[in-house]
Amino acid sequence: MSSSPHISFVLHNVARLLRTRFEQRLRASALSRPQSQVLAWLPYLAPLVRRLLEIMRGNGRRTRDEAFAGPSPETRQHRLQTPNFIKSNLLAARTQPAGDREKVHG
Repeated sequence: MSSSPHISFVLHNVARLLRTRFEQRLRASALSRPQSQVLAWLPYLAPLVRRLLEIMRGNGRRTRDEAFAGPSPETRQHRLQTPNFIKSNLLAARTQPAGDREKVHG
């Protein structure tokens, strides 16, 4: 067994770190993540909500910029190919029955 982490662990950890950093930025705007999710679904509301949505989008952009700082745009695009490939495989696989089900009870 390899001592390097599995890609699923790394992807999960990166997603958690992105959410955490985004939530840090939201707290500075006095918003929680659930509040931001509700606001994202209601973009047609009053100007105040539109302003909050602009803040949230800016926070997301800055968080992604921090996460991808350093490599060239070409390198970043190349690095996204593997997770996108994994995503495509998993989306296609979910339409198929799972053939390797383990016995849970007896």
